[in-house]
Amino acid sequence: MKKYILTIVLGLCLPSFVFGQIYTYANLAKYFSSSYGTGTARMQALGGTYSVLGADISSIAGNPAGLGFYNRSEVHVSMAQQNSSTSAEYLGSTAKQTDALFHLPSLGLVLAGDPTTYNKWHGAFGISFSRHVVFTQPIYVTGTNNRSSLLDSFIEKANDKKATGASLDDEYSPASNYADSPEAAAYQAYLIDPNATSGGVPFTRYEPNLPTSQVGEVVNSGALSSWNFSYGASYMDKLYIGAGLQFSKITSTTTSNWTEEYVGGRYVAGMNYRENLVTNGSGISLSLGMIYKWTPNLRVAFNFQSPAYFDQMTERYDARISPTVNGIPSYDSNGVPIIITKVRPVYVTPNEFTYQMTSPMTLSGGLAYFFGKRGFLSMDLAYVNYPGMRVSSGELSSLANQQFQDKHNGQIKRNFDSALNIKIGTEIRVTSNWNVRAGVAQFGGGYASTYDSIDRNSLQISGGIGYRTSSFYIDLTAVQRTAKDGFTPYSLKNAADYSSAMLTKNNLQLVLGAGILF
Repeated sequence: MKKYILTIVLGLCLPSFVFGQIYTYANLAKYFSSSYGTGTARMQALGGTYSVLGADISSIAGNPAGLGFYNRSEVHVSMAQQNSSTSAEYLGSTAKQTDALFHLPSLGLVLAGDPTTYNKWHGAFGISFSRHVVFTQPIYVTGTNNRSSLLDSFIEKANDKKATGASLDDEYSPASNYADSPEAAAYQAYLIDPNATSGGVPFTRYEPNLPTSQVGEVVNSGALSSWNFSYGASYMDKLYIGAGLQFSKITSTTTSNWTEEYVGGRYVAGMNYRENLVTNGSGISLSLGMIYKWTPNLRVAFNFQSPAYFDQMTERYDARISPTVNGIPSYDSNGVPIIITKVRPVYVTPNEFTYQMTSPMTLSGGLAYFFGKRGFLSMDLAYVNYPGMRVSSGELSSLANQQFQDKHNGQIKRNFDSALNIKIGTEIRVTSNWNVRAGVAQFGGGYASTYDSIDRNSLQISGGIGYRTSSFYIDLTAVQRTAKDGFTPYSLKNAADYSSAMLTKNNLQLVLGAGILF
């Protein structure tokens, strides 16, 4: 089964979209293109205002012009503990799920030129590793549904393609226990049945009017990270320019479990549907930057981040449905009535697919005002062109690829708007060695107002302290980010028959960074 995935029945926990309505590559492009305030512990404490502040490892991936401020070489590493939690309100019930991860947000090396040879120009070369976003955002929902079941979505799909019991049997291989569609798997698991007269549509399920206790859990792992190579130069210590290349890597795994119990069910007690999506891809992008000292106290900056082109995004999808039965009336091979009390799980045929993706372009600018050696106030504005995202697939035929692009790129244009990220930070020197920092940032959700009514803008608050000498430094930062989102486990043609959960997402990250100057 080698084709691109049109739908996934249970919505995957991909931040910043309503789950489960229709799984599309437009939504995946947005998921893989969203990034927040990253960089060293110092820059994260400052809200991520790295476009205008130089002489920091974050300049390598942020604004390479900042490398022109280096007069000495530096090696840096940072470590972080991230705690993610999601509160979900679903069918009148509230549930919360948490997850924790230790990771390395950044590490890097800057090699500066020899100061004794400086003339009008001098510069520095930097290489760094940056983790732009960690895909760790768990979801747990629970509630009693009196109107529908996930099985109803399988029934609608079987009805829409005018399936019969015989045609769904043709989609199933007894030898491998694989079915080519979720509805065929549900049929082989005795969870949906064709009409007794027609042998096909309309399909039904046992005791559809029973209350259904539903529990959904989604677990994500992976990250969007990059290796960055940049050079920045200074002219007369007034104009700073730079350029860089970023080699990005996406690794993502999403596993969802949807469990239902049919309260008081005589024939079927319940079922579990498990889905797994693994995606990997590599991309390349270019950054160009400029910083100018307007006055000794005022700096302005501009940075262009090109779209990242991911030449091959490889995904693998698989699913399994596991029924729990009390006793299903049936017939053996001789037509003798029997009661089935045990049904093994049925698997959906794994699907592998490759496609190409282009992330949005980002234009950013900033300014910083320095109060002598006592501290500074900085601000960044970043414009992210989410409607410019694109997907395609060289694996498909020319006609099929054009249809693929028309469908999903059309959804990108309809569903997404450009976003504005606003970041403000300040640093105050307390003593000759100690500094305190604070920052606030708002990241635009990037969704069109016609998509739905959820405000997905993320608010981030940060603060930290730093100790610096002439040869080394240590920074400690705390970053708190909150946002709203939605979760729709499955959708049906009648909107009144299914429900969505409102999510409140929280991320707390503690970052410890250190560096040596030489």
